[in-house]
Amino acid sequence: MKNTLALVVCLIFLSYQPFSAGELNIIPKPVTVVASPGNFIIKNFCEIHVPSEGKELKKLADFLKNSVENKTGRKLVVKHGNTSGGIFLVLNAAAVKETDGYDLKVDENKITLTGNNNRGIFYGIQTLKMILARGKETYFPCCKITDYPRYPHRGFMLDASRHFQSTNFVKSVLDMMASLKLNVFHWHLIDDDGWRIESKKYPKLNEIGSYLDSLNAKQRNGYYTQSEIKEILKYAESLYIKVIPEIEMPGHSRAVMASYPELLCSTNDGGNTYCAGKEKSYEFLKNAVSEIIDIFKPEIIHVGGDERPKGIWEKCPECKQMIVKKKLANEDMLQNYFMKEICNFISKKGVKTLAWAENIKDGIPSNQIVEGWHPGESWDAARRGYYTVNADNWYTYFDYPSYPRTDKPDWMPVLNLEKAYSFNPTPDSLKEDEKKFVLGSECALWTELVLENDVQYQIFPRILAFSEAVWSPEKNKNYENFLGRVKAIKPFINSNGFEFEKGAW
Repeated sequence: MKNTLALVVCLIFLSYQPFSAGELNIIPKPVTVVASPGNFIIKNFCEIHVPSEGKELKKLADFLKNSVENKTGRKLVVKHGNTSGGIFLVLNAAAVKETDGYDLKVDENKITLTGNNNRGIFYGIQTLKMILARGKETYFPCCKITDYPRYPHRGFMLDASRHFQSTNFVKSVLDMMASLKLNVFHWHLIDDDGWRIESKKYPKLNEIGSYLDSLNAKQRNGYYTQSEIKEILKYAESLYIKVIPEIEMPGHSRAVMASYPELLCSTNDGGNTYCAGKEKSYEFLKNAVSEIIDIFKPEIIHVGGDERPKGIWEKCPECKQMIVKKKLANEDMLQNYFMKEICNFISKKGVKTLAWAENIKDGIPSNQIVEGWHPGESWDAARRGYYTVNADNWYTYFDYPSYPRTDKPDWMPVLNLEKAYSFNPTPDSLKEDEKKFVLGSECALWTELVLENDVQYQIFPRILAFSEAVWSPEKNKNYENFLGRVKAIKPFINSNGFEFEKGAW
């Protein structure tokens, strides 16, 4: 019964895919797209062809097969070799030169999807899923598309510390990201409100730090077991999504301090900040980070680094001693020393670090990427020759209201859909040789005020605007055109389990 209902919903979605002449409703908008007369009709036992070699390409063919079958009920077949008709998946880096790019040609009798690499094929499949339609028949509209990403880093940050989300929900978020061609999941797992990673080295982090809410509210308490994390990592990998876990330091660490208060400054009882004067703080973090690296095996780990409460280290005798011992100028330089000590340790393990831009003026650890969330921070980083991710909060923080609301803090600016769409991660004010340092951007959802079920309303439809900002060429952007496509693909988003915020326009 459940599967039947799901199929009915999908068929309803398919019946509401209007295509205008010369325009397909695709988000993010491809580099070039030309619609042609006619349709490729999907019939039972339609063939998907892949070369006999290439295990990964076969997986992608199965992914396309399952996606179409789940949406339409049509049965497809994956085959090796060539025939005159069907769907063909082809790897050809000479024909498609842009990294992660693809060319898609849909004729009435044949579809050819050519990718620069496997990721390019995967993104082409996401486009096919979005243009899948139904009139009298189930079909792909004929078209020619050339497409590739503007930036290599296209991220979404989900805060699981303030409010906890289930593993199934996290998977649904990853599915949503993949459909919009986002490729970095920044998972904010540790903050004041909870430590969300199972730790075998420091069990109190879970016994105490994962259960800080006095009401014992399910959405505020809990942690992901190591097996659950590995399950999510495997799922993300299948969607070509890189996962970046975040561990906070030196502030934003109340969950740690509640579990191991000996890491606090002696003058900061009940605080949320590591004592930078205690060697045991460095020992704890190196052990904790090592365990996280062993679980995630990440390319990059986020180490926080912002909003250290002022006045804490200034009162601590041990911090003062460390400043003298290391010949540092002040507490800001103590933070610089603290971060470099941990980040250089991480770097020696072959993992890059990503950190907020707070101490950029004092220099950053080697092999670190700067994430700017205040306006201009990423531009400053690029001008200094640091690789950066521009997460300007005025455009990318989706916990901000999309219209004036009394249930949001007064300090939150309104971030509506049009403003989100206007975001340009690399402004013209940067010189050409500086622009190369901007790796891309992330949109973020901080969840102090957002329960799991409300995540969808905070991110949709604004995440559609963000996806176009990081994928599509800036010169191709047009808000009125985008708005028409947003309205047209709403049924597609609904069919994938997410609702738009009411009153979003």
